[in-house]
Amino acid sequence: MATYKQYETNKGTFWRVSGYLGVDPLTGKQTNYNKRGFKTKKEAKHYYDNAKLQFNNGVYDTSKPIRQTFETVYNEWLDIYADDVESSTLNKTKQYFRLHILPQFGHILIDKINSSLLQQTLKEWRLKYKSFKKFYNYTCRVLDYAHFKGYITENPKTKVIVPKAKVQYKQTKTTEDFYTKDELNQFLQYAEQYSKDLDNGMWYTFFRMLAFVGIRRGEALALTWNDINFKEKTINIDKALKVGDNNIPYIGDTKNSNSDRILTLDDITVSILKRWKVQQARILLGFGYNVTAPNQLLFSKLDNTHLDVSSPRNRLERICKKNNFKMINIHGFRHTHCSLLFEAGVPMKDVMDRLGHSDIQTTMNIYTHVTKESKNKSAQMFAKYVNF
Repeated sequence: MATYKQYETNKGTFWRVSGYLGVDPLTGKQTNYNKRGFKTKKEAKHYYDNAKLQFNNGVYDTSKPIRQTFETVYNEWLDIYADDVESSTLNKTKQYFRLHILPQFGHILIDKINSSLLQQTLKEWRLKYKSFKKFYNYTCRVLDYAHFKGYITENPKTKVIVPKAKVQYKQTKTTEDFYTKDELNQFLQYAEQYSKDLDNGMWYTFFRMLAFVGIRRGEALALTWNDINFKEKTINIDKALKVGDNNIPYIGDTKNSNSDRILTLDDITVSILKRWKVQQARILLGFGYNVTAPNQLLFSKLDNTHLDVSSPRNRLERICKKNNFKMINIHGFRHTHCSLLFEAGVPMKDVMDRLGHSDIQTTMNIYTHVTKESKNKSAQMFAKYVNF
């Protein structure tokens, strides 16, 4: 019995077939037939039926696996990989292959990929990309699968030396990716004015939440009003907006088990949230939307759907460009929050819990990038202490 399944690649729509042929009388092992790349289901069925007939007549050579291109094996591996990861992770993985790995190996028969080709490609990636090891590791996962399936008799990765990252990749950016206390204060003033002119406070509230609560972009975009407890002044973080296959957004789990957390809110942030809730209701009611549902989004488009994950970055760029102000990444607001917590004297473990880090090392890595004010303060405190 064979199963047929349609799939898509950047080259079009194809069919694959998987079926049981029988037990090899020479080895006593079950023999399966797996092949893809057929333009029609009829063509796939023809090849399977022919293989089945050859096997039954004793002329199907099971000692020679069907030769496959790297891309064909990748698609086969991807079907299995997709069952074990979130849609957002799958989307990123497909990007790595589409942009970097398949252009190098996709068209090559997988049994023709040798260690020399792997080593040369790795060398080229290293010169161009910070994430070269990630590309290589994903390439190896396909090669491991090919070796497991018998498409290759020897895995070329065993004879490849993985180099260290080039020194320049480890250097920090000229512009540090966080705001100092004074810079954050100035940015939020700019954001408030921008937001007042545009949307009655939504983007100001959004950036205030990133900076004063330390939540991730996806966590902020997934927030609903029932996540806010105004009486207790807390916020519940238990979901995140992510981008899945075909760039379709969806609500998924937070980054890790430690990311599910309940955080306290300062009084000013609570007041800003209350003000935004009133303004949002007024705006959306004007467009005919009922905003009284407990799962009403904190931040939404005018059609009351989720904001695009790229929207925060776009708004940040506009605010900074309009005011000729220092630009940081959206994730830099978490670094800003972390640095200011350290400057305020909050213990490392408490910072880790608030940010939802899965291990202390992640928090310590941010700790090494504290602001210049913090570094200068340390030197001054030391000099004052020793007093000579």
